[in-house]
Amino acid sequence: MKTKLHLLTLIVFVFFAGCEEEVPDDKPESLKYYEPFKGASPFFSKIPDGAEVDPNSEVMVTSLTEQAEQAFLIAVKEWTVPVYYADASTPRHEVSLTSSWAPKNRLVNVPIPDYAEPDPSADGHMVIVDEAGGCIYDFWEMRFSAGSWKAGWGNAIPSDSDGIFEKGLSARGSGFELMQGVIWPQELEAGVIDHALIFSYDHTKAGGPVAPATESDGTTNADFAIPEGALVQLDPELDLSVLDLNEYETVIAKALQDYGMYCADDGGGLSLYAINPISSKNNPYENIWEDQTYVFLEKIPVDRFRVLKLGPQTDNDAVLVENSCAVFE
Repeated sequence: MKTKLHLLTLIVFVFFAGCEEEVPDDKPESLKYYEPFKGASPFFSKIPDGAEVDPNSEVMVTSLTEQAEQAFLIAVKEWTVPVYYADASTPRHEVSLTSSWAPKNRLVNVPIPDYAEPDPSADGHMVIVDEAGGCIYDFWEMRFSAGSWKAGWGNAIPSDSDGIFEKGLSARGSGFELMQGVIWPQELEAGVIDHALIFSYDHTKAGGPVAPATESDGTTNADFAIPEGALVQLDPELDLSVLDLNEYETVIAKALQDYGMYCADDGGGLSLYAINPISSKNNPYENIWEDQTYVFLEKIPVDRFRVLKLGPQTDNDAVLVENSCAVFE
């Protein structure tokens, strides 16, 4: 369903699949921090002491270490998610939905700021937050062409929900809303991430998701494959002080111990995600890791991850579930 992220290729080439027309220069100076779904999403639940590890964890972790040999990184300026905010004055648009499998042709009444631009990768992800309306709009393969917006797929979800599309058909392979599990620069500056992260890699398991995921684009049948929705934890007994981590690496590693990371999408290498800095004029990561497209996490030992006890895989028959935010035609 989603385009694979092949990281060895991406490190050399930059793909431009974003807006085809010039973006107005009224984008906000700085990135506004937003924390949706807190109190409702499982992403905000700390992993309890003594959490049960899956019997096949050791085998599955070998697939993570194999992928980390290509790269273990944070996607920052490509293959991730820009976030924009709408208010009552924001123009409303109809977004054509062009994927061959899309069950609807248009998502209508979508507030899109004139300066919005999708991630420049082929996935073209983009998020619009309508705080006053209580809605969050997610898009995949979003683009502006010939005066109108088009996307491979788009959907919307209430901001007071748990951030998981009930029967899938999200803009993420797993049914998670696009901001779930993504790193914000404000969290790194504050020194704490109080939620689980998400990751993608190239061995997501075929046969459907496990809870809390509601859909899957996994294709691997091997025993070492990890299903989308699986929660993976960095060993909580690991002493981070001996790893020579810098400040942001320490914050991320601690979150991976306390909350873990959910398998959320299929792609090459092992990748975490940060909010794309094209969301604002000023790069919010300038004082964290400067101006980097990818941030590598070579000091965090991937062989010290463990897969927590998995539930059963469920059917992968995605169904469009109507809600108060998503108006389709």
